[in-house]
Amino acid sequence: MVTLDSIGLGRAVLDSAGKGIVEFTLDAPVFVGVNAGKFAAGLLVFPGDELTIVPSKPGSKHAFSFEGDGAAAQEFINEAGQFRQGLEKWNGTYSFRLDQDTFLLAKDSLQKGYDQLLAKIKSNPGVSQERMDLLQRNIKMSVLAYQFNFANGTDSVDIPPSVRKVIRELPADSIALKTAMFDFALIATFYQHKMNEAIYEENEKMNSDSLAAIFPLLVDEKIKSKKYPKLVEELLRVKSVDYQIGSSGLSPSILKLAGKLESEIASNDFKKVIREDIARWEKIGPGKPAPVFSGLTPDGKKLSLSDFRGKVVYVDIWATWCGPCVEEFPDSKKLLANFKGNDKVAFLYVSVDRDTLAWKKMVAGDKVPKGIHIIDDGDSPQSIWNQYYVWGIPRYLLIDTQGRMVAAHAKRPSSGKVADELKRLLIANELAQN
Repeated sequence: MVTLDSIGLGRAVLDSAGKGIVEFTLDAPVFVGVNAGKFAAGLLVFPGDELTIVPSKPGSKHAFSFEGDGAAAQEFINEAGQFRQGLEKWNGTYSFRLDQDTFLLAKDSLQKGYDQLLAKIKSNPGVSQERMDLLQRNIKMSVLAYQFNFANGTDSVDIPPSVRKVIRELPADSIALKTAMFDFALIATFYQHKMNEAIYEENEKMNSDSLAAIFPLLVDEKIKSKKYPKLVEELLRVKSVDYQIGSSGLSPSILKLAGKLESEIASNDFKKVIREDIARWEKIGPGKPAPVFSGLTPDGKKLSLSDFRGKVVYVDIWATWCGPCVEEFPDSKKLLANFKGNDKVAFLYVSVDRDTLAWKKMVAGDKVPKGIHIIDDGDSPQSIWNQYYVWGIPRYLLIDTQGRMVAAHAKRPSSGKVADELKRLLIANELAQN
């Protein structure tokens, strides 16, 4: 619910007949997912449930069906999910790109479809009131998430008033949180970003460096001022710190706030997220060995970070489709010009593109700086994406002559501060050798 990552509850190897058993222990109901190759299903499981997923009978519109405890609820969840999936596009256009009036039509269609499914399952005597309540809450979250997603990808002036009213506040549903409703986790993520934006707007006249130094604390105070139920408040506080560690690394204010959360948060699961975040980032903290990654140059030559030992390395992680990455290139060119002929500094541009041909074409053009270019395999555990915990680009790394980390979140070329930092590192290296 904090990171949107999956938590494995169980696994089975299917036999030659395609059968397998997954067993896990629960102390409360929870929404889960089952995946097996191209097969995927959403489930609502209760402690003690015994459920079987079987192929549907010939002629059925669904590929699979359910038998056992809560079977009707599982059918409902998966039919509702397929209906929602069908409305992610409206006449070929993604829902979050629709105009106001068309989106409202799509949203109303989603609600009407859900209402029809709910009316059908309410008449089923085999569905307990507790299951029914959770199904209704899950449907409510789905409709809300549909609207939050639209608002997240739309300019504020183009958001219908009815949607703007809905997304103004987070639905503080502790039961949705406890039962791991994925749509609630998405909504909390959208809302957490809205709080960040609000802090920026409220402090737009403050110097950016000064604001960055206290930003995590300001967001935390804003969350607490909302007076949400304890568990929901804890979720938002931890999501905020998790997000800021991912976007900026370990700053003094983040570490200070993490210490507060350790003493103020009751949930051990939430505490564990922050502890793991900190431990992960400490591995690439200043002075630690920089994880070695490699890639291919446009002409197919393999280059590794270790090939640059003895040089200060400024790494630019980018992609052809990343607008902010490309916007930095004019300043990158100026930076390269400042160190022209200096063989003690390497400017390494690491693309995370999937389209190798598009990357080669762009690198060959005039828009891209003439540094050292490689493309990285983002799927590999040893990729720059995975080893440096990259979740957004552009991202910049600074590594000293000994292959040690200087900064996992180095300054952008446009900051005007990179050249001085590189010169400082070169001087420090000269003094160390003398």
